[in-house]
Amino acid sequence: MREASGFSLIDGGPLTALLRRMRWTFHDGRIDYLHTCVMFVAVAWGPLFLASVFGRLMSGHSITLDVGVHVRLLLAIPLLLRADVSLHARTRTVVARFRADRWAPGQTEQLDAIVARTLRLRDAVYPEVALLVVAVVASQFVAWNLGGVQLVARRLTMDRELVVARWWYALVALPMFQFLAYRALWRWVTWTRMLWRLSRLRLAPVATHPDLAGGLEFLSWPSLGFAYAIAALAATQAGVWADQVLRLGVKVTDLKAYALVFVVAGVVVALGPTLAVSGHLWRCRYQGLFDYGTLAASYTRQFQERWFTSRHRNDLLGTADIQSLADLANGFNVVDKMRIWPFGLRTASTIAFAALLPMLPVALIQMPLTELLSKLAGTMLGKPG
Repeated sequence: MREASGFSLIDGGPLTALLRRMRWTFHDGRIDYLHTCVMFVAVAWGPLFLASVFGRLMSGHSITLDVGVHVRLLLAIPLLLRADVSLHARTRTVVARFRADRWAPGQTEQLDAIVARTLRLRDAVYPEVALLVVAVVASQFVAWNLGGVQLVARRLTMDRELVVARWWYALVALPMFQFLAYRALWRWVTWTRMLWRLSRLRLAPVATHPDLAGGLEFLSWPSLGFAYAIAALAATQAGVWADQVLRLGVKVTDLKAYALVFVVAGVVVALGPTLAVSGHLWRCRYQGLFDYGTLAASYTRQFQERWFTSRHRNDLLGTADIQSLADLANGFNVVDKMRIWPFGLRTASTIAFAALLPMLPVALIQMPLTELLSKLAGTMLGKPG
């Protein structure tokens, strides 16, 4: 049985095994992200670029691919691969720390069993094969406008000069992107399942821990790694919206509600799994307030009796009683501010920013950045709009 300290949500499965056989790794066996990223983009986007150049030379007129195609292959794929790198490091650290800091004391066997089940699910062949089949089939519906599905890469079906690019996009490039996206979501489902199983253990959070989450805030670290996948999906959706704005005349203001829903959904999906331990944190906070309230009542009564009731104040200077009273108050305030969710505002804001950032260029299509900055500057200087 593998030790929890060697756990990784990413370092396993058919795709990882294939990359190792292709020797896309460092000397220590880690996947070479930069090499993998360059090769994936070259395979997916390179032939489309060459086909468009060849088509332009043959036809004599400009041939361009949709914005959505470029975004999927040049931006989303690297972000999905970057999510793997980040999740690998973060999940390994989280599980190692969960064991080392004894957040589930006396339950080593149960922890090892949870880790072993998660590793078996991570390394399973059938889920990734099924995801690949779904990606290939779904790509055909998108690329060939089957079943009334709105066409994403419209130019690939309109320009006869791009017939080779059309087939490559349908059979290779788009399935590659979709497979990586589905795989990222599947890995996150696997991590969610593991967190839920960990929450079934008898956890021992500490109410006075300065992270204000009972010491379990580190469970939200992988959510920041998954933010790369959210950014990839946001960039993909932004590419679709950019094509709609440029080709169909859709107004950017009509997309605000959809963008807001996407950002909120991204935050929920990324941080939702950590709420599995909220019950433990609620009980910890409740017990902490009770215990500290009892201690505070006892100490403050004795403090009142010594310094106010008996009025023996000759030894007031140099006493530690007042400092102890202040320390007790600080400890009680920490318990009182303790959250029942293991993440802070900074983490939630970072994930929301990752979902929103790829969408901002769409807003600049109908209002160039220079015009936007000019209006803002004029407003600050008091000039009429």
